[in-house]
Amino acid sequence: MKILITGGTGLLGQALMATSRSEHQLTILHRRDYPAGSAGVEPIVLDILQAGPLAEVFETQAFDAVIHAAGIASVDYVEQHFEEAWRSNVIGTQHIADLARKKDVRLVYVSSNAVFDGKAAPYGERSPTNPINKYGRIKVECEALVTRLCPEAVIVRPILMYGWHLAEGRANPVTWLLERLRKGESTSLVTDVRENPLWAHQCAEAIWRILRLGRTGTFHIAGKNVVNRYELGQLVAQVFGLDASLLRPVDSSFFPSIAPRPHNTSFLTERMECELGLEPFSVLQGLDQMRVLDGAVPSSGSIAQA
Repeated sequence: MKILITGGTGLLGQALMATSRSEHQLTILHRRDYPAGSAGVEPIVLDILQAGPLAEVFETQAFDAVIHAAGIASVDYVEQHFEEAWRSNVIGTQHIADLARKKDVRLVYVSSNAVFDGKAAPYGERSPTNPINKYGRIKVECEALVTRLCPEAVIVRPILMYGWHLAEGRANPVTWLLERLRKGESTSLVTDVRENPLWAHQCAEAIWRILRLGRTGTFHIAGKNVVNRYELGQLVAQVFGLDASLLRPVDSSFFPSIAPRPHNTSFLTERMECELGLEPFSVLQGLDQMRVLDGAVPSSGSIAQA
C-alpha cells in the first residue's frame, strides 16, 4: 500500500515508520524542517493548513490510505492557545478529510482519550464523549468532522502513549521522567489520574492491522495495566535502574495552573484484542522494549526497528 502519514515527526509517526512492513510505500508530512524520515520513506515539509500545496500532494500521488496524526497535542498548550490549536487540529483535519473523500483514500484519524470526562471508566468505543478540557473538545469536534465527511473512516483513540521520540520532538510522560531521574531531580507525580499507558509501537502495529484487515469504525488502543502517574514513575525507575526515591506522590491540586485532567479514562480493549488479535502490553513489557532500544533513538533521522 502507498500510505501518507501526517505528523511524521511525532511519537506515533516515528513508531509507524519503525513498524512498517517492507511492502508499504510511505510518505510523511511534517511542518518542521529537520530530518525525520528513514530509508525508503519520502519526507515532505508541509503544514496541513496550506490547502493548496496539500491538495497538490494528493493530486500527484495516488495514496491508498492516509494516517492523520498531525495537530497540536499538548493539553496545557491547547488550554492557553485555543484558537491556534483549533486551526491546527480542526481546520487541518478538514483539509485532510476533504481530500481523502475526493480521492477515495482510506482515512485513519488519530484521536485521544481526552474525549472522555473520566467519571465512568473503563470506556468502550461506544461510550458517550464528554471532554473536560479544550483539547478534548477539539478532538470531539475532529471526530465528528471525520465521521461526517468520511463515513468509512477509522477513528483510533490511543491513551497516554510513550516511547522514544526524535531529539527535536515533544517529550512524553516517560521520556520526560527519564530525563529528570537521570539528572537526579526530585519529581512530583499525581496519584489521582489513571490510564492504561500504551507503548507507541503497539499503537502503530494496531493501525497497520486495521488497514490490512479493512476495519472501520472506532478502536480503543491501550496497554494492559491501569496505573496512576506515580505508579508509572515507579515502574520507569525500576526498569531503567533509576532512583525511585526521587519521586513524590501528590494529587492534581498540587498543579493548579495546568489544564484539568479527567481522573480515570482507562479503556476497554476487547475490540483491539478480538478484531486485531493484539494482546495489550503490560507497562513492564512496554518499558522493557524502550530499555532495549535505549540509545538507538532519539536522534534526528534515526529510527529504531521494533
